[in-house]
Amino acid sequence: MENKNTSTLNEQKTESPKEDSLLPIVEKGLFFHNSFFEGIHKHFETAIDQILDTWGEATSVSDLMSSYRRVRERNLQQENQVMAFSEDDRNHKVVLDVHNFKSGDVKVRVEDNQVVVEGRVEKEEDDFKSVKSFCRRFNFPGKVVMEGVTSAMSSDGVLTITAPKIPQAA
Repeated sequence: MENKNTSTLNEQKTESPKEDSLLPIVEKGLFFHNSFFEGIHKHFETAIDQILDTWGEATSVSDLMSSYRRVRERNLQQENQVMAFSEDDRNHKVVLDVHNFKSGDVKVRVEDNQVVVEGRVEKEEDDFKSVKSFCRRFNFPGKVVMEGVTSAMSSDGVLTITAPKIPQAA
């Protein structure tokens, strides 16, 4: 019955294409070992360092992700979810940790010139059921080709969203 309600809700949403434009999420390898993510590594590491400093967590370069994952396990809040931005001559990029939601449902969509990322995961143990979710909305600075926005997820749960810049007239 729950699936039927979800299906009905999705059908209602897709009637308005302006409201909901889901993007496919391409699967990639490990974040720090896949060349696709190379240009954003330092920004992501800096964001992790800031969160670990805030939570007073000791860091070591070799164990940066493990330290960060421990913080997330203890306190799954939006303020300790790593998100980093970068840009080059051609693209703006946003990197967001969604590791805790990878076993659930992660969606990326373009809505009213914004990118919206949502995650939801349900866990059931014995008679206890928990639901965790997040929603992040953001705009890219400057002018971008919203129809060209793409998303990719590393196998360890790091989501990268790329928006191509509109070329400047010479």
